[in-house]
Amino acid sequence: MYPVLLRIGSFPIYTYGFLMALAWAAGVTLFLYQGRKSGLEEVLLGFSFWIIISGVIGARAFYVLGNLYWFLRHPEKILFLWQGGLTLYGGLLFAVIGALCYTYRHHLSFWRIANIAAPSIALGVSIGRMGCFFNGCCYGKPWKLGLIFPVSSPAGKAFPHQPIIPTQLISSMNLLAIFLVLSLLRRQDRWRGQLFSFFLLFYSAHRFGIEFLRADHLPIFLYLTTAQFASIFLAILAMGMLWKKGKT
Repeated sequence: MYPVLLRIGSFPIYTYGFLMALAWAAGVTLFLYQGRKSGLEEVLLGFSFWIIISGVIGARAFYVLGNLYWFLRHPEKILFLWQGGLTLYGGLLFAVIGALCYTYRHHLSFWRIANIAAPSIALGVSIGRMGCFFNGCCYGKPWKLGLIFPVSSPAGKAFPHQPIIPTQLISSMNLLAIFLVLSLLRRQDRWRGQLFSFFLLFYSAHRFGIEFLRADHLPIFLYLTTAQFASIFLAILAMGMLWKKGKT
């Protein structure tokens, strides 16, 4: 809708890149604040840097692999992150792998840090989806009550001059709701050790549903997309972790 936020001379500041940076900053700030309350602020500062790097690499790698034919013709665009193109599941997978490596190396509890991080992840993704909206990516299917995106945006190219479902805004609101729920659960000692599992469960349910409204991913099997199969796997994993935690 508004891909360029402002220009400094001839240099454009992209709205997507700005909001992604804001999403990371907000998430890390909240993460460090919660870490300070848990006595882990110094440890989490280095942890945050490591997770940001691994998460961005994973998110971009999965996006490039999903659009490999186009990037083989435009290899110089692979590093143009500010123009859009990050896959959340790829970022989450690489961030978890990075977190496991970091916590193992520094003899830290992965689950303790993951539970601290859960609300921060939801807040960051909520802000990041606003970047998707202004960029016109992660778009929805045609809907007469929807919004019309500029023809220069990915959504506008797919559905020129057609109103479509603003799935980015729906996702942003859903993730904000997840953030608020996790923040409430965090105040209860009974649930604080299960926040990351709740995040995986809530997010996978959201993503499974929103995929039916999105038009940028094609079904691969049984009318379901790759993201929906990943959501099913994560939901089963999260329920298993919650069940195991409840048994202890």
